[in-house]
Amino acid sequence: MKLNNTNHSQSFTLLKNTFSSSKNCFRRVMLMGSSPFPKWLFLFLLLAFLLSSTTESSTLVLVRQGNDLINATCKRTGNFNLCTKALGSDPRSFKSDVKGLAKISLEMSLTKANQTLNLVGDLFKNTREPVLFRLLGTCIEEYRQAVTNYLPEAMSALQSNNYGASKQGAENAAADAQVCVQQFAGRKSPVRDRSKMVKDLCLIASSIVSTLQ
Repeated sequence: MKLNNTNHSQSFTLLKNTFSSSKNCFRRVMLMGSSPFPKWLFLFLLLAFLLSSTTESSTLVLVRQGNDLINATCKRTGNFNLCTKALGSDPRSFKSDVKGLAKISLEMSLTKANQTLNLVGDLFKNTREPVLFRLLGTCIEEYRQAVTNYLPEAMSALQSNNYGASKQGAENAAADAQVCVQQFAGRKSPVRDRSKMVKDLCLIASSIVSTLQ
C-alpha cells in the first residue's frame, strides 16, 4: 500500500469533491433566493449550507493533521511502510495523539499475536510429525506468554504512563515471535510470515512508546 502519497491524494480528492458539492449546493440555494420562495426558508437553507461547509472544512483539517502525525511518528520507528499501513487502517489513528497511536499499535500487536497463536494451535493439533510437533509446541508457549503476559502488561503500563515497562513488554513479545521462527533453522516454518508480522508490529509499538519517554 502506498501510504504517504495515497493518504495525501485521498485527502485532496475529498477536498475537491467537497468543494464541488458545496459550490453546487450554494448555487442552488442562491437560485432559491431569487425565486418566489419564502424568505425564512431561503435564510434557513443558507445558514445550513454555511454550517455544513464549516464542519466539512474542520473535518478535513483534522484528517490532514492526523495523517501528518502518523507519518511523523512512523518515521521514528524504523519500519515506516508497515507502521503507516497499520495505523492508517484504523480510523481512530487520525484523531489520536502519540500516546493514542502507541495504544492502537499495541492492540494491533495483541490481535495479530492471538491470531497467530490460534493458527499454531490448529497446526499443533493436526500434525503427526514428532519434530514439527515439538517446534509448534514451543511456539505455543512463546505466543501464550506474549498474549497473556507481555502485551497486556505493556498496555497496562502505557495507560499508567510507565513507558519503560510498556516498551519492554512490547520488545519481549517481539522476542517471543522471533524465538518461534528461529527454532525452525533448516526447516520451513509454517508461521514464518505471521511471526515476522507480529515481531514487526511489536517493535513498531515499542518504538512509538519510546518517543513518549
